[in-house]
Amino acid sequence: MRLYPLVALLHLVLAKFPTNFEFGVSTAAYQIEGGWLEGGKSLSTWDNLVHSGAVVDGSTGDVADDSFHKYHEDIALMKEYGIKNYRMSVSWSRIVPRGNKGTPVNMLAIEHYRRQFQALISVGITPYVTLYHNVMPANLYINGTGYTDPDFVEDFVYYGDVCFKYFGDLVKYWFTFNEPWCQAVFESCTPEEVNTKPYLITHAILLAHAKTADVYKKQYQPTQKGKIGIVLNTEVYYPKNPRNWPDVLLSLIHISEPTRPLYISYAVFCLKKKKKKK
Repeated sequence: MRLYPLVALLHLVLAKFPTNFEFGVSTAAYQIEGGWLEGGKSLSTWDNLVHSGAVVDGSTGDVADDSFHKYHEDIALMKEYGIKNYRMSVSWSRIVPRGNKGTPVNMLAIEHYRRQFQALISVGITPYVTLYHNVMPANLYINGTGYTDPDFVEDFVYYGDVCFKYFGDLVKYWFTFNEPWCQAVFESCTPEEVNTKPYLITHAILLAHAKTADVYKKQYQPTQKGKIGIVLNTEVYYPKNPRNWPDVLLSLIHISEPTRPLYISYAVFCLKKKKKKK
């Protein structure tokens, strides 16, 4: 009988969350907002996809949960349920409709999100904001190549800077990207691209994350006193033979392969920090 899965399950059951661990709920802009062409918003990549006939039953996010108009009702429900932390994403195509660095900021979107953040805070709910949850302005694909475009990194940094500037007094917890592994692996590729494109996308996302986080830490964190990070998805891998160390090692290093550099760099950071304390 293999004991490894049982040991892992036992560890999960007995493990305790730290006393300062924050529980909450989360959503993504395209999944719930609706208002797909209201308030100065431009077309997004998801808008283009669902209106191209790619969805079998013709479903779209044009209305979705209509949170664009009904966020006050959503907040009232969260308050009723005793929720204290809410992770949400903002829409790049709503805030910077053309998407490119230096293009106009949609002040209607700025006012909309500020009202939403203020409404959350007024009832004791802390907003955690994701800048990018798997959707970008369609213009970046129509007149570029999306993630692999030479300007993608700087376009994203510009968008992040806009958000920090206009929302940083209200938002103290930021995430640059949601699950970059999914974007890298599930992005459409031709047969000729499958062995290269996911890594090119990962490279661009990691650069955009690093540069955006650097902008926040140097230009905004000293006065806004917030934090910034990234949301990573991981899987659990079990060794084929728990008594075979190569199998065990492979199961450990196969965590979220495209974003492995983040795990490695964080481990190095922790080791250096530990040495300094000594």
